[in-house]
Amino acid sequence: MPKGSDVDCVLKLFSKMQLAELAILRKLILKHTTPSGSREARIHKRNLRYSLMLAFYNTLSLINLTYHKTPKGGGNHFAFYGRYRIAKEPCFLNVLEIYRRKIRLVIRGKRELESTPSDAFYQSYFYPLKRVIKDFSCAMISQRENIEKTDSLLDKTNGEKIFQADATNLKEIESLSIDFIYTDPPYGAKIPYLDLSTMWNVWLDLPVDSSLKEKECIEKGGLEKSREEYHTLMIASLKEMYRVLKFNRWLAFVFQHQDPQLWQILVEEAQKIGFEYVGSIRQDNGQTTFKKRQFKASVLSGQLIIYFKKVQNPKTLAKESLGDDIAALVLNHIEALIARDDGASLEEIHAEITIKGLELGFLHELSKNYVDLTPLISSNFDLDETSGKYHIPKGQKFKSHTIPLELRTKYFLLSYLRGAKRQNKKTYFDDICLEIIPLLKNGISPSKALIKEVLESIATPMQQSGEWVLKGQKAGLFDEMDLL
Repeated sequence: MPKGSDVDCVLKLFSKMQLAELAILRKLILKHTTPSGSREARIHKRNLRYSLMLAFYNTLSLINLTYHKTPKGGGNHFAFYGRYRIAKEPCFLNVLEIYRRKIRLVIRGKRELESTPSDAFYQSYFYPLKRVIKDFSCAMISQRENIEKTDSLLDKTNGEKIFQADATNLKEIESLSIDFIYTDPPYGAKIPYLDLSTMWNVWLDLPVDSSLKEKECIEKGGLEKSREEYHTLMIASLKEMYRVLKFNRWLAFVFQHQDPQLWQILVEEAQKIGFEYVGSIRQDNGQTTFKKRQFKASVLSGQLIIYFKKVQNPKTLAKESLGDDIAALVLNHIEALIARDDGASLEEIHAEITIKGLELGFLHELSKNYVDLTPLISSNFDLDETSGKYHIPKGQKFKSHTIPLELRTKYFLLSYLRGAKRQNKKTYFDDICLEIIPLLKNGISPSKALIKEVLESIATPMQQSGEWVLKGQKAGLFDEMDLL
């Protein structure tokens, strides 16, 4: 049993009578659903076993020593407390009556699905798949063979493949094959899912070991995972979702944590990966959950659904063909060139990237995938038609942290002062600081002293008004002394 449980093994979660009755019930289910006969008969028996075991699974939740009556007439068990807690006065229910009730619910659910207009549910759920899921036979990770080089199934049905997988390494699914993702991940440290699944795993013969718990995206739990580990696993899963999703398709990400920093991290990391953040919509649950009553300050009433879209543009295409590192490297070098020379022409950018590509060893990969860098450059930088030079888009920060702070400061000061001059706008030191500091948030922000020092190298304060003006119309980033 997991740490914090009132007992040390699963057997002690049940009375002797409960153990005997559940064991007999399970044996009868398996006995009467053993596959035999024709192919159709074997499929029928397999599906029958799934339905009967679903009802058995739900019966287990009520037939154990953690279940007890509440003042309002219902019952609570370990799932409400986040640990295996033996009740002071357990409630002993009739196993046969509970199981019959669960069977009726399964049958009712099947009938509801069958009565949908034109069998819409079954038509969509058992839709033919082509080149989506690789060819493997076992449903559980621990039973699966090596599928790194296995070809995709060419003709399979969606409903035939329900399987466990590692969300941070979806090697079972082909890239660019998924139309829509809806994910409701664990929210922080509130529910240790795998720890709390121990009782069911034993009765259903599901293999759950420490290797699976290492992959579980939660805080705390039996392995005492940190917030940083939770973030790392969540970001890794976002990368895999981006890989398998088709372009111009959607990801709906359920967020149920009252932590604005976590929300910000998720959105920013998704954007870095290549997703476009579209918006968030609140979804009410209709009732307050037990977890909300337990953790009022950290669990949201209802949930936010964050919508992302995998857009197809030159930048994301560059990431697809070159990889995140090389695509980012190319854009960083272009930024540095623009900052150094106060803008750069298409020819200057090509020359710079060619030199850096040779020096750093990515030119071959770049030339193989990109004969013309113009779409990538045009989608990330603004072209000044008069000078023919590209610049950082107005109001946008530098993405690269490797460009020296003084150089970035100088670039934005020149850009701001020249813009003010064109608009006949007066520029004062406080206004300059308020304009420049937000644009330099990537990395270390400059102090007022540094801004003033750089400002004095390119501009002069007017004695009477305190307004700052450029030293000369041809002021550039570097004077003759800078070039020595």
